[in-house]
Amino acid sequence: MVIAKGEEWGERVRKSDVVYTRNDHDVLTLSASPIKGDIARTVGNGKQKRLNAEKLKTGGAWHQLPFDVIRADVNGASLQAAAHIRVGHFLWGECQLLCNVAMFRGRRVFQKSHPNDGKIEVLTIERDMKLRQRLLAIMRVRKGSHLPHPHLKIWQTTAEVIHFQRPLPIFIDGVKVTTSDTLRISVIPDAINIYIPSDHK
Repeated sequence: MVIAKGEEWGERVRKSDVVYTRNDHDVLTLSASPIKGDIARTVGNGKQKRLNAEKLKTGGAWHQLPFDVIRADVNGASLQAAAHIRVGHFLWGECQLLCNVAMFRGRRVFQKSHPNDGKIEVLTIERDMKLRQRLLAIMRVRKGSHLPHPHLKIWQTTAEVIHFQRPLPIFIDGVKVTTSDTLRISVIPDAINIYIPSDHK
């Protein structure tokens, strides 16, 4: 369900098998309370002091948040990304960043994004962009001043088929999964739940 402005996101629950996770990928397969990674930063849960990803048997109170994921169909396989997909490399050639969150590697790349909005944020870096310009853009991301730029484009989508000029490496939540010249993406609304301590809402 897409969050409406001014409405509360999620619901309070009691759950005994929540796991603290330290990367975005594990959020897909666990009843996760992320404490590291871009999802944790997005939901404000990145300051937790407990750093071990062990099952909690506390029966504690949690705030359960429905969370969209990105479906990626590539080379005959259907994959999922909790946080982001990167195609290509930032420092050379064609590159695409497809995000389910505002953050990438701790930097707020998408200033207007908010979680569980039913949209995929897309950043395109044109292959003609020079190395020096790319490095400057990366530095400016911290201040949110990387846009506008003639070689950078940002937009939102719910489903898209993206074609590349040549096969490029594809990374899902930081892990290289394949190489392809075509990628089909779509949003799966409310695909998973994530959890933050109820007193952190």
